[in-house]
Order: sequence, then C-alpha cells, then structure tokens
Amino acid sequence: MEAFGVVSCAACWGLSAYVAVGGGRTRHANGWVIRGIYLRVRRICAQVGMTPLVGMLLRMASWRSMADSLARALGRRGLYVGREESCALFALTSVMAAVLMALSARNPLGFVVSLMGVAAGVELWRSSRIRARERALIDEMPQVFRTLAMALGSGETLTQAIEYVGVHERGYAGEAFVHVALRLRCGASTEDAMAQLSRELDAPGVGLLVTALAIAQRTGSPLRSLFQSSARLVERQGEYERLLAVKTAQVRLSVRIVCLLPLVLVCVLSLISVDYQNGLSTPAGVMSLLVAAGMDGCALIVIRRLMRGVV
Repeated sequence: MEAFGVVSCAACWGLSAYVAVGGGRTRHANGWVIRGIYLRVRRICAQVGMTPLVGMLLRMASWRSMADSLARALGRRGLYVGREESCALFALTSVMAAVLMALSARNPLGFVVSLMGVAAGVELWRSSRIRARERALIDEMPQVFRTLAMALGSGETLTQAIEYVGVHERGYAGEAFVHVALRLRCGASTEDAMAQLSRELDAPGVGLLVTALAIAQRTGSPLRSLFQSSARLVERQGEYERLLAVKTAQVRLSVRIVCLLPLVLVCVLSLISVDYQNGLSTPAGVMSLLVAAGMDGCALIVIRRLMRGVV
C-alpha cells in the first residue's frame, strides 16, 4: 500500500507536469486532445488564481519565487502564463498528490503531512536558489571588474562601459548591468541607476563598484587600476569563503540532520505504522513527542551557537 501511494503521487505529479507543458511535441489528433486538456487546465488555474488563497500564498517570497520560476519554465515551452496561474497550478497538483497520499495511507493525517512537506520543500528550494545565486555572483564579480577596467581603459564612457558589461557578461551580474544600461538610456540619473544596481547585486565589492562608478561619472578619473586590484581582492575573498564553507561543512550537515531527521521519522511513522498512531493518540505519546521536540530545539540552539563561534 505504501508503494502504491508513492507511485500514485509520482503519477499525479508526472501527469500534471505533462499537461502543464502541453505534452511536448505532438501531432494531429493527439496534439489537439492534449491542447484541449491544456486549455481546460489553464482555465481552471486562472479561476483558482483569483481566489484569496492564492493571493495569500503569493504574499510569501518563497511562493512568489516558485511561481515566477514555473512561469518562466512554461514560457520557454511556448506556454505563457501569469504568476497567479502558475501558483494555482502548483497548488492544485500539490493538493492532488496530498489526497492520493492520504488515500494510499488510509489516514487523513497523510493529507496534512503531504502539504507540510510541500510547504517545507518550497522554502528549502528558495533557500537553495539564494545560496546558488550568491555563489554565482561571487564567481562572476572578478570578471565584471576586469571587463569594466578594460572598457573604461579603452576610452569608453560610463554608459558605454555598463552596456559593454551587460552585453558580454552572462549570469546574474550581466542581467543587472543590462537593467542599469536600460535605465540610463531611458533618462534615469546615474545616482538612481547605481543605487538600483547595489540593490539588485548583493555580492562582494558591489559597494566599491557603485561608489567608484559614481565618482568616475562626476570627476572623469581613471579607474582601470582600481578595478583590476578589486578583481584580485574579490577573487581572494571568494577563495576564503569557499575554504570556510569546506571547514564548516560538517557543522552545517549536523544542523540539517538534527533539524530534519526527527521530523521526517515522525511523519513517516505516523503514516505507515498503526501502533505509532495509537501511541500518539495517548497522553503519554503526546507528552513524549513534546519532550522530544524540546530536546531537538535545544540541540539546534547549541549547534547554531557553536557554528557562529566557528564562523
């Protein structure tokens, strides 16, 4: 029965994803059938997207990021949906999977546990995306400094140098410089454009970069040597941060295990074990669960303090 639940949830997610992307490249009658299903699903998602529940979910940064990412993924397949529709699609597939899990486990608690897992998964996904973006920016910033030094050293103006970086650099840094170049072309002041750049790029050396560009715009001073030195310093800082991450990997892994493993064990046992469910329904079982949660919280606090001491 547990295997049936896993297979059912996987089939639900797979079918929902298949419908969401239009079933890939199909032909003739089969393509029209899939297209009709897609239009019906999109109509339902549009109606659900106007409900207060979706609006409440989109107030959270993690769900907004997830909805935008899903909308971009669908847009790359030629299926253009809004933020509300993509959030509704993800919410509907999550509810369907939770219902199948509850039916397969023959326990209504499976529905709640599944939805809690989805909520935790969205938060973990956003935190992993933030960490990946930070690591990517650390790797991109030295080349940004070198590209700016080369552009300014060849006699280009500040606007031309920013456009050059936006055109030749890829990733998050290049995208931010493209936005700044567009603002400057649309008549925005240099101070406002640089302030927006500092808000979009949370990376080492961005404050120095913004200040130096503002000074160069006012005084026309050469900044090639400054940017080259800054590139070397940012590279060195990135190496130190990677070394620190390696040194503290064991502590961070301990924090994740202490936080997640007891919760996962409780959720799994409450779904698959009848004896465990009966134990949780007694006062002694509830008290034991609360004591275990308190001990887990104390261990988390101790490990976090130790990790701050190491960092």
